[in-house]
Amino acid sequence: MEEKARQKFILKVYNLGFLIEDYGESLTLRPRGYALPAEIAITETVPNIWVVTGASGAYARYYRGKHRQWFEVMVNQAAYQATQEVL
Repeated sequence: MEEKARQKFILKVYNLGFLIEDYGESLTLRPRGYALPAEIAITETVPNIWVVTGASGAYARYYRGKHRQWFEVMVNQAAYQATQEVL
């Protein structure tokens, strides 16, 4: 993902309510202001396409099934919007 688009993407994910740890091609998302331990790991498999690679705690359900599909659609929509805003 292009650097400017990536910055906009990270800002969009932050605005969705997550704290972000950036590891290059993967991100770890933790909810802001949430008392229980929870996290979701996402990885960019191909440019601008993010998939869930792990989830734990209160967000464990986002690693499988419809919750995973919904979350991936939400994150990939934010990535698409970020790339379109840079153009």
